[in-house]
This record gives sequence, C-alpha cells and structure tokens, in this order.
Amino acid sequence: MNAIFPTFLKRLYRKEPISSFLIVVGAVDAVLGGVNEIGTLMILGLLTSGVAIGYRWWCIQQAEAGSDRKSKQLYLPPSSNRSPLPNLDSRRRPPL
Repeated sequence: MNAIFPTFLKRLYRKEPISSFLIVVGAVDAVLGGVNEIGTLMILGLLTSGVAIGYRWWCIQQAEAGSDRKSKQLYLPPSSNRSPLPNLDSRRRPPL
C-alpha cells in the first residue's frame, strides 16, 4: 500500500492541481482547528475542502457531458466518388 498511495495521490494531483491544493489546505486548516479547538479555523477548513471537492465534481461532470456532445470530425468523406489519379510515368514527355 505504501507504493500505491503516493502514485494515486500524484495522479489525482496532476489531473486537477487547483482543487487538489485547496483540498489539502482545507484539510490542514480543519485538522489544526480541531486539534487547537479553534472552531472558526476548523469550519473554514471544512468549507474550503467542501468547495474544492464540489469544484472537482463539477469539472468531472462538465468533462463527461462535453465528451458526449463532441462528434467525430471527419476530414475525408467515407467513400470517394471520384476516380483515382493516374499513375505517374518515369519517362519524360516532350514539352508542349
């Protein structure tokens, strides 16, 4: 578990660095406020973490909704009705 936990955290932190930072700051504030019995710091930490988790959830929902709406962009038609180009000859033709 010791090897899996840091890689899991790194992967989450790289996906959403802003919300991950806010979650960590809020959790530290909540722990410090709870240990030192400072209610306002604990509430501020819980609110910060809650907002960051809500923001991350909203971003995930937007990404899922955006991926459903996007359609494939085709650069070429599925089948070509034109005849293929003629083969190139290596022989030189006289100029016209």
